[in-house]
Order: sequence, then C-alpha cells, then structure tokens
Amino acid sequence: MLENNLKNKRILITGITGFVGKALSNRLKSLGAVVYGISRSVNNDAKNLNADILDYPQINKFIRDSNIEICFHLASTSLVEEGQRHPYQAFKVNIEGALNILESARKNNLEKVIIASTSHVYGRNKIPYFESYMTRPTRPYETSKACMDIIAQSYATSFNLPVLIPRFVNIYGPGDLNFQRLIPKTIKSALENSEPKMWGGQAVRDYLFIDDAIDAYIRLATLDMGHIGGSRIFNFGSSNRISVKGVIEKIIKISGKKLEIKRIPQKRSEEIESQYVSSRKAKQLLEWEPKIDLDLGLRRTVAWYSKFLYNKS
Repeated sequence: MLENNLKNKRILITGITGFVGKALSNRLKSLGAVVYGISRSVNNDAKNLNADILDYPQINKFIRDSNIEICFHLASTSLVEEGQRHPYQAFKVNIEGALNILESARKNNLEKVIIASTSHVYGRNKIPYFESYMTRPTRPYETSKACMDIIAQSYATSFNLPVLIPRFVNIYGPGDLNFQRLIPKTIKSALENSEPKMWGGQAVRDYLFIDDAIDAYIRLATLDMGHIGGSRIFNFGSSNRISVKGVIEKIIKISGKKLEIKRIPQKRSEEIESQYVSSRKAKQLLEWEPKIDLDLGLRRTVAWYSKFLYNKS
C-alpha cells in the first residue's frame, strides 16, 4: 500500500491542534510517520513547537533542525466571519504564514509541501467548480486563500518546489470544537433542546466527512509528483449538496428533538447561493472517492458530540 511510504517519514503539520490537524496527526502516526507540529497552543510533546506561524526565523529553524521531509500547512484564519471582522489579520496570517512555510521549504529542500486551500476561492464561477477555473474571490477570507494559492504556485513553478494545493468543501465530523461553524453549532443547540438559529438558509453547499478529508491528505502525501506534471490543484468534495436549512433539519431529526428553526433576519455580505466542486480529477489521478454520505456522517457526528458534551452513549 502507498501508505507504507509514510513510515518513518518526518512530517510537519502546522495548525496541529486544530480540528483537521489533530485528525491528520492521528492518522499519520498510525501509519508510522514521525509527526511534528506547530501551533500557538500545543501540548508538551517534544516534537511540537509553540509558535506563531508569522515568526519566520523560529519556523525555519524548527523545520531545519527537525529534518522535516513533508509539510502539511493547515494553520490559517479559517472562517469567513473572522475575515469579515478582522480582514487585516486574515490577510496577514493566511498570506504571510503560507509564504513562511514555502520559503522554508525552498531553503530546506522539502520533498513535498501541501498547502490547504478552500473551494471558496472560486467565488462567482459556474458550478460545479473545476480546478481549471480562475479564482474569483470577493471577501477577505477567500481572497487571502486565493493569494496563498497563487504564491504557492509561483514557488512551485519558479523553484521546482513540490507543492500540492487541495481545495476542500466544508469539512465536518467528530472532534470539531469550533462552535462558530454551522454543524457543531447546530448539533450543540439541538442537544441542549434549544432552537437552532439560521439566517438565510437557502445557500447550497457541500459537506465532506473528516475521515474522507484525511484520506485525501494521505493520498496527496503519497502521490508521485512525476505522474501529474504541472497539475498541482485538487478539488475534494462529496456531492452532499444541500441547503443550510436542509442540514439543520437533518441534524434536528437525528437528534430526536422536536425543535423549530429560529430564523434571524440577516444575510452574509456577498453570500454566494451555490458552491460545490467537481472531484473528478481526484478520482482519476488519486483514485480518491468519499466513502461517508451526509446522513451517516451526521449520525456519527451527533453521537460523538452527545458523548463528548454530555457523556451520553
């Protein structure tokens, strides 16, 4: 199996304490990789560095001294709302953070750099989104991510740096403790017998279960770069295309509660009605396909939160 290629690999995850970072770390360790982490809030593991992604000298020294071979760059401002409230910080963290990782990767000759992006960078394009589309972002969050993408592609082309750029739809599942996100927030409300709040509700999105997202990352880590030419961008989605209202209704039903949705007369600025991707390229070149549909994924997720928050089986 290709996963065996990761045994004893020295792998760095920036943002290792985040939802995806934790799950990726656990999977890599199970495959025998030697995992290092960078985060502003890490535990006392000797392989982790408590540092700001904007501190280039410290980041570069850690990568050099740890003899890192592969880097997953996940650390970023990761919410649209955060970008709206603090646009300067979103641009600075997402752009400069990626630049620091790319420059250190160039100087230290890393085997592979995987820069986590998002399907939001496509903006107002025809759906489904394909990797060949030009990015058309508007709000600070997705614009900062699109800038990251362009910088990463520049490093790849100019310095022959082995860069891969996954663009994910909304990732959800057990372990996400950011209750500003739709699914964790709605599950928590339902389990507390409180009416879930919703503004708008008609926006259609795609949702990818965490295990499928981690499988995608593993496929990228084991990919032979010689087989893809200049094809560095990959979309990852699940075809779970559903409105925000539909997701909330599913969660209420799974929770077994009799709740009404509390509508809030508010809309996100520059909200795009429908956003989802084609994952055809990932299927063809990576032999990747999602395995968990939305109903099963939500059932597993609700069960996890029920046990985590209230110790219920």
